Amino acid sequence: MVEGRELRIGYARPGRDPHERTVRPLGMAVKAGVRYLVADTEHGLRTFRVGRVTSVTETGNPVVRPEGFDLATAWRTLAARMEDRLVAVTVRGRAAPGTEPVLEGLLGGRVRYGERTADGWTAIEADGPSPEVVAARLAGLGARVELHDPPEARAALARIGAELTALYGT
Repeated sequence: MVEGRELRIGYARPGRDPHERTVRPLGMAVKAGVRYLVADTEHGLRTFRVGRVTSVTETGNPVVRPEGFDLATAWRTLAARMEDRLVAVTVRGRAAPGTEPVLEGLLGGRVRYGERTADGWTAIEADGPSPEVVAARLAGLGARVELHDPPEARAALARIGAELTALYGT
């Protein structure tokens, strides 16, 4: 990438075999501690999670940066697209006082806060790819988070709780 060369990379998505693709690297970015390659491809600008790259070979072809290319602007656009793909459901519930910093660490900008009730708990909404994924992220908070909707999120937490109880005892 530093030398401005086109690359042929092996890339493995979760649950799939690696396949090769040709990319023209334009820069690197980091989101939530994860490094991404920003590259021009035959399908336009794309991001590639560096940890999923299984091989790298130079093609020998030089990379020509698109005119007016700005990495920061491109990254913001691509990251917003990634976020949009990750939001298929909104989970609603409430959180105990003082839980907000942990929620933000777990969910980033995908958590929103509502009214604080007399007992100090705060209404929350959290976006994610599925109720099960959001529930799994929140399970470690135990009784500090109570989910109300959708029922699939509550069921996922109950399942996780039962699995942990079966493994570690009562």
